[in-house]
Amino acid sequence: MICQARRVIGLGLLIIVLVGTWGAAQPPSITVAIDAGHGGDDTGGIGIDNLVEKDIVLKVAHLIALEAVDFPHIKIILTRHDDRYLSPKERVQNAQDAHLCISLHLDFSYDPRMHGITILVPTKATPAALALAEALRHSIAVPTVSWGTKSAPLWLRRFNIPAVQVNLGFLSNPQEARRLNHLAYQRRLARAILEGIESFLRSQF
Repeated sequence: MICQARRVIGLGLLIIVLVGTWGAAQPPSITVAIDAGHGGDDTGGIGIDNLVEKDIVLKVAHLIALEAVDFPHIKIILTRHDDRYLSPKERVQNAQDAHLCISLHLDFSYDPRMHGITILVPTKATPAALALAEALRHSIAVPTVSWGTKSAPLWLRRFNIPAVQVNLGFLSNPQEARRLNHLAYQRRLARAILEGIESFLRSQF
């Protein structure tokens, strides 16, 4: 009951922020936490050409912060800025001023043909989290295929704000791994995420 109440309060605060900052033909101003998964001794997946998950998602996180200059109504904060391990509790603390959270990860499969993005939401996700997931799925699916939105018992359920996990591709797919290691593609993903956030904000009204 306490967790449910916190989610309701969090969604209520989000709506207040959106309503209070909505202007004619302009999206609201909002703070979004970008969580680069893994870090430090926790490398995450290691794929083709020794591509390391923790490194790629951190690069994309930094690019999101840089590209946000073109989205002045979106303020980005990072849960981690460098190669260090953070516990879920520390990640939540670092995102305490955010209205939304997006956690970045990569996928791995023993089938090298598997490729594309996957959006995950916590079990019993709020309508706002599901709407954010769908907005991101549609925006990021522009440069790659999407496997849709799935529910899982994620640690992101600890947030009292809408929080989703975005798996940006498969380290185990040779073609996708090469793309993920290129700056131009990382930047393309970063902008797609920002466009998804903007689309989510506009969809609320």
